[in-house]
Parts: sequence; structure tokens; C-alpha cells
Amino acid sequence: MAIVTFESIIPEILPSVPECTDLIIVRALRRASEEFLSKSLLWRINLDDHNVIPGLVDVELEAPKSDLRIVQLKYIKSGTQEADIPQIADSQTPPNLSKTCCSLVDFGKTLRLTPVPTAAATLKIRAVLTTTSKSIGVDSAVEQEIHEHLIDGSLARLYAMPGMPWADNSLAAYHGAIFQSAIIEMRGRAENNNGRAVRTVSYGGV
Repeated sequence: MAIVTFESIIPEILPSVPECTDLIIVRALRRASEEFLSKSLLWRINLDDHNVIPGLVDVELEAPKSDLRIVQLKYIKSGTQEADIPQIADSQTPPNLSKTCCSLVDFGKTLRLTPVPTAAATLKIRAVLTTTSKSIGVDSAVEQEIHEHLIDGSLARLYAMPGMPWADNSLAAYHGAIFQSAIIEMRGRAENNNGRAVRTVSYGGV
């Protein structure tokens, strides 16, 4: 997976906040990336097939890299007929105990099946990814889609830092409004499968 590092974007932000350190800019970029991807649901992947083991309710999920996180599952299909498995909240009781339901738990690391599966099955899963506080950058294909938005989101955070020489509430509000508007637009495009907003990639799963 080729990535664009946050450090490589610093030269585009530094002129707007000339007294800011690289470390603070990278931190702002990292937070902007995580917020944008987790809210826009832009970054979608197809995991490798996962196996259900009879008697075990949990199926371990893995993002393609340890510094990424699964924030949502777009679909879970089971069996040769690829029947959809409905998703419910972890605390919710399945509406029909004779039909398998699932929920995403443990901060996106586990798929929990209800009721306890009695037969083996193969799952096909499409997931939504986001970067995290450990990420050093963003997948290059995804970064192309959100490059300008990362800059706006980062500047909004930097300008909103109280007591800093570059702080400017009006500019923070300006860039923040652009950033939030872009999240809404991108999510709409992604959910409607319109334009280039949806990036579907196949990576190795569990």
C-alpha cells in the first residue's frame, strides 16, 4: 500500500502558520485525516474471506495495517448464495433468533455473531477504514481525493490553538466550515456510489 506521508504535506501548510513546528502540523494532519475518513466513510475495502467456526460467536477482523481502524461494515455476506447478514448494535436483541445477525465490537476489531453459529460458513466483508493516531500518512489513492480537505482540516485546528502566535479564530472558523462541508459532500457521494468518492480496494483479511 503506497502512502502519502503527513510530513510531505507540511510545506503546503507551513506558509500559513510560519511559526508552527513540524510536529504540531503533523499532529493536526493526523487528526484531520482520522476525522475526515471516519465521518465521510470514503475509504472502503474488500477483506479476504473470513471463516465462521461453529460454537464461536466472535470473528477477528484485521485492517490491512496496524495503524488503521475499521469504522463501519458496509456489508457482510454468507455462504455460496451470499445472503446478507443484518447488522445490529452490540446491546440490541436480534429481532429473530432463528436468523443470524452481527455487530461490530471492540473498536472495529471483532465481528460478533448472534445467536451462536452452529455451522461453518464463509463471510465476504466490505469495510470502511480510517487512519488513527499512529498513522504516518494516508493511502495515496485516498489522499488524492482528500488532499485539499486535509489542509483545511489541519489549518482549522492550528488556527484554533489558543495562545499561539498564529492563532486566528476567524480563519479557524473559515477553514473548519470548508472542512465540515467537504465531509458532508464526500459522504453523500460515497453513500450514493457517485463520482470518484468511493475507493474500493482488496487487501488481505484474517
